[in-house]
Amino acid sequence: MPRTGMLATVRNRRGLIAAVHPFDGDAGRLHMVNIEYKDDSAPSEERLIWELEPQRSLLEPNALPDVFDAEPMSPDDFDALLRAARWTALSPYLDPDGDGPLQRQPVASPFHGGVSVEDYQLAPLLKALRMPRISLLIADDVGLGKTVEAGLVLTELLLRRRIQRVMVLTPASLRLQWQEELTDKFSLRFEIVDRQRTERLRRRLGLDANPWRSHNHVVASYHYLRQPDVLEQFLAASRTPEGSPPRPWAVNILD
Repeated sequence: MPRTGMLATVRNRRGLIAAVHPFDGDAGRLHMVNIEYKDDSAPSEERLIWELEPQRSLLEPNALPDVFDAEPMSPDDFDALLRAARWTALSPYLDPDGDGPLQRQPVASPFHGGVSVEDYQLAPLLKALRMPRISLLIADDVGLGKTVEAGLVLTELLLRRRIQRVMVLTPASLRLQWQEELTDKFSLRFEIVDRQRTERLRRRLGLDANPWRSHNHVVASYHYLRQPDVLEQFLAASRTPEGSPPRPWAVNILD
């Protein structure tokens, strides 16, 4: 039976069931369904009797597999599924007209930020995409947008699923500025790591909570990181038990 919130195919159109009103008629229990179509054709919504519609079908919501009755996926099938998911995630950035994705290098980060990008600010981004291991020194004059250039590179790598964990090390006076600019201009949320916030984290999660392991995007002062106890926490978060996957910092931005 149709339920509110389910997807359905009716009259060769896909739509969302917005409401279901059961009633008793001469043919028994029937259901009046309000359906909102998801295409651009008219009408955008209709009210119909579900049992009287020919070739109607419901799309059951996705559910977790039955782990007791279903056979586990073979390693080869799982690897193929993982590779297909990664290829799908990268497909918008592939260039079908060129010899490869690095020929024309379509970029997406300028369209995912709240900043008007100048032409020269794209130079570090295009250079970074050609590097197998990115190592850049951005040394433009004051006021030319070095933070914007670093944010463009960072956003592009995140959109392409090439990186996950990012650490920004700055002087203590610039921590809040970096956090605000990455949030306001690129919608990237970074957590500031210092002693006060570490104490709040431990009160919330426990004494063993490590901020370097709890957050994937952090901003910290390199003077704070040099303190012996803080450096010990940082190194402990970088080491992983035997058999566990490593958690490296994929990108380090030093100001």
